Amino acid sequence: MELAKYKACICEGAAENAIMDILLDEELLVFSREEMLEESVIRCRDGKKFEQKYLRKGFAEKISVIRILDQEEKNLNW
Repeated sequence: MELAKYKACICEGAAENAIMDILLDEELLVFSREEMLEESVIRCRDGKKFEQKYLRKGFAEKISVIRILDQEEKNLNW
């Protein structure tokens, strides 16, 4: 899978956010913090709120949305 130029890395909780920050700081991912929206992990549980805040700004290029979850079964309004 090839990621778009811009990435939105979305975590649901503090633990996932902390792990992603460590991985980003240590450059252990296939993308860097500089490629991410706001250059940070986004804490958001609601897809509509994410869309309103970030995707309706009219990006000229595609955005890869990467959701980090601690359980597969969770339905977080996406």
